[in-house]
Amino acid sequence: MDFFEINLTAVVQLLNFLFLLWILNKLLYKPFLGMMEKRKEKIEGEIVEAEKLRKQAEEIKKNAEEELKNARIRAEQIIASANSESEKIVEEAKQKAQKEAEKILQNAYLEIEKQKQEALAQVQTIATELAINLAMKVLKGTLDEKAKREYLAKVIKEYEK
Repeated sequence: MDFFEINLTAVVQLLNFLFLLWILNKLLYKPFLGMMEKRKEKIEGEIVEAEKLRKQAEEIKKNAEEELKNARIRAEQIIASANSESEKIVEEAKQKAQKEAEKILQNAYLEIEKQKQEALAQVQTIATELAINLAMKVLKGTLDEKAKREYLAKVIKEYEK
């Protein structure tokens, strides 16, 4: 029983050990455990914040993709509209050019007709003058002056028709 014998030294050592545990608990374990608890709470808070940020990032990404999709659709609409407008402008230009060409041709035909009429009038005038001169030479000796004038007036009227 010597092994389990209680003496004053053993009691003092036990009290020293308990005192040491109490001091370690007050000075080391509680602050360490408090610090660990604060760190755990901080990490959990950061995890919650990171999750919120991840959700916000996903929402922003989703919105950006939607806006990009809408922008592409709008761009396609603008391109289609521009193509339609360009086709319309080209068609209008063709029609305008066609009308202008028709107008130029019509003016050319009118000018040709005018020049033709002028040429015919000149030819008729020259023919009339030649006919009068010829008639004058033929009639010079055969008719009197009054008959010559009447005949010339008759010839002029016939050529003017």
